[in-house]
Amino acid sequence: MSLQDWLAFVVIWTAVGLPVGPNAVACVTAAVSNGPRRALWTAAGITLASVAHALLAVFGFGALLLLYAELFHLLKWLGIAYLVWIGILLWRRPPADLAIAARPVESSGRLLRFGFLVSMSNPKAVLMYLSVFTQAIDPAAPLAPQLAVLMPTASAIVAPIYVGWVLLGGPLRRLLTSARRQRLFNRTAGGFYIVTASAVAFADPRRASG
Repeated sequence: MSLQDWLAFVVIWTAVGLPVGPNAVACVTAAVSNGPRRALWTAAGITLASVAHALLAVFGFGALLLLYAELFHLLKWLGIAYLVWIGILLWRRPPADLAIAARPVESSGRLLRFGFLVSMSNPKAVLMYLSVFTQAIDPAAPLAPQLAVLMPTASAIVAPIYVGWVLLGGPLRRLLTSARRQRLFNRTAGGFYIVTASAVAFADPRRASG
């Protein structure tokens, strides 16, 4: 892989990771509920999911989803159901005593799993990864050395982005000291997940491939 191709991949991958979406909201909500330090596990889960998405795309799962519409729709609706479930949980979450910073609300394993599942809940992400990675990989060259460059690069870009969202949750946590503010935040975040699920439900799945 040439330096020019690598730099192009860095630019495209950074642009892909920056927009606000369910992953960013997951980092912020985890930081607000558990504190930025513990919420780093959520960012780690999202980073692991990005590696899984990329591997699935590179090894043909994205193409398989395009060929078998039933499989795509099954995964799509499972993802939608998960996003709606998260939205309802956040909407109904009661205000917490955020002053007790030493008492974690969720375990590190649960936060890691939360980030991973949120990121994996949209099968269209595999198709998006497919479109980016297939442009960066030279099919005439050995695959392993290219992945040895692209995978760490992708993770090194994704991880700081979501760590940044976690750190943003720190100031928000200090602002959400009243029950009213916490309830507003929880319902805003929960509504975001439900709206995102609705957008995925009505989106054209073929757009992600082209």
